[in-house]
Amino acid sequence: MRYSLLTLSAAIMLSSCGGNESTDETSSTDSLATDNATAVTASQLQRADFSHFFTVQGLVEADQNAQLFPEAAGKITAILVKEGDNVSKGQTLLTIDSKIVANQINELQSRLSLAKLVYEKQESLWSQEIGSEIQYLEAKNNFESLESSLETLEAQKSLYVITAPFAGIVDEINPKVGEMANPAMPAFRLINMKSVYVKADVTEGYLGKINEGDVVTAAFPSMNYEVETKIKRIGNYINPNNRTFKVTLELPNSNNMLRPNLLAEISVRDYHSDSTVVIPTSLVQLTPSGQEFVYAIEGGIAKKIEITTGKSYMNNVEVLEGLNGNEMLIERGARSVKDGDEVSIQS
Repeated sequence: MRYSLLTLSAAIMLSSCGGNESTDETSSTDSLATDNATAVTASQLQRADFSHFFTVQGLVEADQNAQLFPEAAGKITAILVKEGDNVSKGQTLLTIDSKIVANQINELQSRLSLAKLVYEKQESLWSQEIGSEIQYLEAKNNFESLESSLETLEAQKSLYVITAPFAGIVDEINPKVGEMANPAMPAFRLINMKSVYVKADVTEGYLGKINEGDVVTAAFPSMNYEVETKIKRIGNYINPNNRTFKVTLELPNSNNMLRPNLLAEISVRDYHSDSTVVIPTSLVQLTPSGQEFVYAIEGGIAKKIEITTGKSYMNNVEVLEGLNGNEMLIERGARSVKDGDEVSIQS
């Protein structure tokens, strides 16, 4: 009886020890299964709007940007403005010595006064049928000839003055008072900064993808400034040398920040899709044959999904086929897994 109790006690102890070993084995197996899972990060896809833009460079231009030349040679007697001055249309900027022409005008005005008096008297006599017709015609011809000559001299005198052809800012003044004006050398540069625009050359491949009135962004890198504007005009001529056409943009410039020949970088949208599948380009992988694919997670398992992509922009690409937009895509670790691998999502 005692032997049986001892045997029973030993059996119980052995049974107890055996149970612990079984538990340890199970725990070890579970740990091994977890260790075999590849740690990855993942993100839930959501549909989004996608736009593609292309960038071209252009230059700021101004319609009213003119070099003003003297139209007559002579000594400069006065410069009536300074660089940076705002001037109005028709304002006198510079005068040139015109004494010779002025003296000729004074002399001609005296002769014209006499010729007018003679003509009026001959006209009065002729109306009374007194005197000869030839005397009347000679007096009339002399008066009209002198009148025409005076108009010519007055026009010549205006050549000795430079006036502003439009309102703007005097940007440059080249000559100095006392120097000789030279019709071949510019005297002023006058710019109206209120009306500027950007012109850019666009590759003919984009013809038909952009339209007048499209909203674009014009950035000016040297000024760290950008503005949203519209395409004002699309040119009709294709340059045969570089296969481009001209695009003109409207530009607000109320603060006079934009200057002629300033470099602009223009972003133009040429494609847009509403509520489409968009993923980071870094997630797209290629098979040796060139087939695109990504990895998604389904039930803790990595699944290889072949896709077809469209346009890409700013590190994102539109997926045209293969994804419906509700997948959980593997991000970090996507290049370390294979189709069917067990994965665990890490935060």
